Parts: sequence; structure tokens; C-alpha cells
Amino acid sequence: MHFMEWLTAKMHRNIIVVSNEQRDYFAKHYNRLCVTIPTAISLPDPAETDSDILARYGLEKDGYFLYLGRLVQDKNPDYLIRAYKASDITDKKLVIAGSNDALPDYVAMLHDLGKGCDRIIFTGAVYGKDKNTLLRNCFAFCIPSTIEGLAITLLEAMSYARLCIASDIPANREGLGDDGIWVQAEDECNLAAKLRYAVEHYADLAHLETKNYNRVREHFTWDKISAQYAEYLKSL
Repeated sequence: MHFMEWLTAKMHRNIIVVSNEQRDYFAKHYNRLCVTIPTAISLPDPAETDSDILARYGLEKDGYFLYLGRLVQDKNPDYLIRAYKASDITDKKLVIAGSNDALPDYVAMLHDLGKGCDRIIFTGAVYGKDKNTLLRNCFAFCIPSTIEGLAITLLEAMSYARLCIASDIPANREGLGDDGIWVQAEDECNLAAKLRYAVEHYADLAHLETKNYNRVREHFTWDKISAQYAEYLKSL
């Protein structure tokens, strides 16, 4: 139990959480009733152009899997790197976009895992047009986490109509509904198999891209979520 978690549960009169999983957690462990209001994003601007990040790293549209997020253990980028290497996929690269200045040893370990495979690309943290360009052009977005709230990066990938290879945990289910390519968290072999499956069966999976975009548009845009905040505030 983290101190800040305890403090949140004990000291705040009203608590908003971003997923039903978090709501159920606070009810079970602290007997606190919380209100779920999901994470929100803005839909991509169709007029936005790409940055030069693909050229900088030798990437091509639909030519790479993308991990985008903090480099921390509970998000399992190490499992993803090992799974990618074990998959023997040669026509798609793996891009690890993220950083963590607070855990340099873990970041160094990830770089060591990637050594010997020039198809694994580390970009460091990316923002703005670089981030949007990586999302827009990836073959599939990977979120193999053990624990999540409701990841903004997942919703952003969905908003760019990308396939999503996601750990089968409640928070990811809340984001994707039934339309993820599901993997078992912390299962390297299962993840490697699903990476191969996405490549080999893309024609059967392509319809998920539109479904992901539509789900974000219908449930997770700021106009929808801000209305929920407004209703909640009126109810207090």
C-alpha cells in the first residue's frame, strides 16, 4: 500500500478515478465510493503533417511496432523487447519511445536487452509532432502492462486507428472494449506469438483499426468527458 494512495483515500471528501477497476479497488481496500470519469483525448487533426522522425530513425509507415510510455517495470517494455526478439519478425521494427530519468539502471537494462538487434530503435521521450507521427504511422501499438489506469497513450493510438496489442487487464479492456489483440501480461512467449499473429493475419484484423477510432470518438473525447465533469460538479 502506497502512502499517497492511503492519503488520497482517507483525506479527500470526493474522489474521481479514471477507470472502473480503480473505483472497485478503492471500494474494496478503503470502503470508499469513487466516481469514474475516464481519461479524455483530442482527436487527431487531419491536416497535421508528419515530422521528420521516421527519416531520422530509418522507419517507414506501417513498418514498426510502437511502445510509447514511461520506461517502468509495470509497463513491461522488457518483456516486449524479449518477445520481439523471440518472434523472429524481420519486416517490422520495434520502436521504444520513452524515458525515465529516475530509473537509469532500468533504462540501461532495456538498452542492453536490445543490443545485437538493429531493428530495435530507442528514441527517448517524444512529444508533439514527433509523438503524433510515430502513432500515425506505426503498424501496431503495444501496451503489455501488468498495471494501468486508463492509458492516454492507448486512447491516442486508437484515435489514429491503429491496431492495439494489449495485455488482457481490466483497464485496457475499458479502453479497447473487445477489440484488442490480447496478450497475457508478463508472458513473453504469448506476446511473441501475438506479434507474429498480427503480422501474419493483418487482413483479418484490419477492421479493428476503424472500430478503435470509432470507440474513442464515441466515448473518450473531451466534449464527452468534460460533460461528465460538469454533471458531476453540479451534483455535489
